[in-house]
Amino acid sequence: MRGHDHARIHHIAPMALASALAVVALPGASAHGSVAGDPAALPGCAELEGAASESGEVTSPWEAVLDDEGAVTGHRLTLRHEGVEHRLRTGRRGFAVHVGPDRLLIGQRGAGDTRLDMIDTSRVCRLWTRRAARLLHPGPGAAAGTLRLTAHAGGSGRYLGTHVLDPESGETQAVVEEPCLENCHPNDGDISAAALSAAVAVRPTPNFGAGGWPEDERLTYRWKSGAVPPSWAKRPLKAGALDASRSSSARSPEFAYDDGAANAVAYSGTLAGFCGSAAIACAGRAMPSWWGVWIRAHGTDFSWGTLRWCQKTSSSAGCFDLRRVMLHELGHIAGLDHPSSAGFRLAAPDSVMQAITPMRPHAGASRHAFGRCDVATLQELYDTPDNKTSVSTCNDVATKVSLSASRWTVARGGSVKLVATLEVADQSAYRKLAANPLNGRSVKLKYRRAGSDDAWKTVWMRSTYRQGRYEATLTPSATWELKAVFSRPDDEGLRYSRSQSKKVKVTG
Repeated sequence: MRGHDHARIHHIAPMALASALAVVALPGASAHGSVAGDPAALPGCAELEGAASESGEVTSPWEAVLDDEGAVTGHRLTLRHEGVEHRLRTGRRGFAVHVGPDRLLIGQRGAGDTRLDMIDTSRVCRLWTRRAARLLHPGPGAAAGTLRLTAHAGGSGRYLGTHVLDPESGETQAVVEEPCLENCHPNDGDISAAALSAAVAVRPTPNFGAGGWPEDERLTYRWKSGAVPPSWAKRPLKAGALDASRSSSARSPEFAYDDGAANAVAYSGTLAGFCGSAAIACAGRAMPSWWGVWIRAHGTDFSWGTLRWCQKTSSSAGCFDLRRVMLHELGHIAGLDHPSSAGFRLAAPDSVMQAITPMRPHAGASRHAFGRCDVATLQELYDTPDNKTSVSTCNDVATKVSLSASRWTVARGGSVKLVATLEVADQSAYRKLAANPLNGRSVKLKYRRAGSDDAWKTVWMRSTYRQGRYEATLTPSATWELKAVFSRPDDEGLRYSRSQSKKVKVTG
């Protein structure tokens, strides 16, 4: 998902064109009710010779038609003109592109070609019909008086370039060879060239500028009315929400299903407008009042192939894990962005927030927990659940250790209690982690005879699990020099630190 805090938080079986066309009433006719059919059955706009009024309107937007199992079977659009409703339909491999306020391009892909119909929605007529001997998909859109679609070879789906059309005549002006990113890879929104670069050294996952919700916020969701997931999809979606709640090692949001929730998860053949034409899922939020997730329906046709959810197909390869995708989208809701948005990539074990969603059996395709670099950012945004929770190894957090004593002068044979305090350095860059006490770590007390070159002796200090406090009791035999040392652990993103050297003076 490509995300913006105010809206977006923003991955083939050929079907032949329908051969039977229903009769469509001409605009301006006295008939009432509904007529339906292929867009090519609409009258040509030139045939009307201005007789039809320009009172047409879209009463039901372009949408996918799903069967009882939640799979895409076709697409439809409803127009109303002078009392007559026109339901235009295509098969599963249809698409629509808004070209202007009253222009809609409807495409229908066959086995190796694409038919295009430009519809005037104000007069409910057809401006032109064209056939391209290649598979076309929604692409960069209109620019400088042209309509731009991505072109792909039939059968293989190989990218051929950007197909440039004149929107008024439908004539092909050029096929431009340029990078195909957004429509050539399974993803959850817009992606950039950086998303395709090699993974680099680990670093925390980037976050959106607005940051996170309040700590321990409970974010409830319901199924969106009219876009309720089929029964096979509900369980993995709920499981993905539990994964997001339980795998963060942070005080990040808890996601829970509630029939009465204000916010919704939608399963639909059509996503929100900001999601992007190549998105298999996306999410949006407007803190603190609103958030939502959209999941594309099984069977949706893309330039790279047909979307198949593994939970629907029970396939071991070539499908997408719905539970993993839900976890990714809720990562966006919690505040995580794509690494590529910050110009880098992360390896599959380190993050589930890649812009390009992996397909089984690729690495990370079935990961059901935030990666360590996702956890690093969530801990900074929301803090750890307690002071003994490990700081993610994807982070590199400075620490501070100080040393005090019950007394600094002791009679020979007497004992002294040494107390070390360990905490995260108080730096604003660490956000909610800054100045946190660190309990349950390994802190050493080193000592030797003051002023000597003797080897340091070591004793492990005991964590009291209170405010980063560690204790050890010694009976010095002479005046000793002491320091507390915290060594960089292998299993946490914490740096080495040591206290200033102190002396315990022995008298008598």
